[in-house]
Amino acid sequence: MIPKSDLRTVMVQINSVQPLSLRDSLATEPFETEIMKRSLKCSISANSTVDLRARWNSMMRSLIGSEEALMSGLHTGMDE
Repeated sequence: MIPKSDLRTVMVQINSVQPLSLRDSLATEPFETEIMKRSLKCSISANSTVDLRARWNSMMRSLIGSEEALMSGLHTGMDE
């Protein structure tokens, strides 16, 4: 079991055709990001599981919103 004050980190790698746009959606968040070809690597850290979960949820909401906007733009362009 991890002591309450130890740093916890989660790393996520997301494959995407638009990793820069996904990275930009996290610009206002305190997440470490790195672009590697067609993927985005993100890491989040916190000193408690509760804080880590909150940051995870924030990151996922930002990424999901960004992806939905990107996909909406793709579908709009297909209608023309």
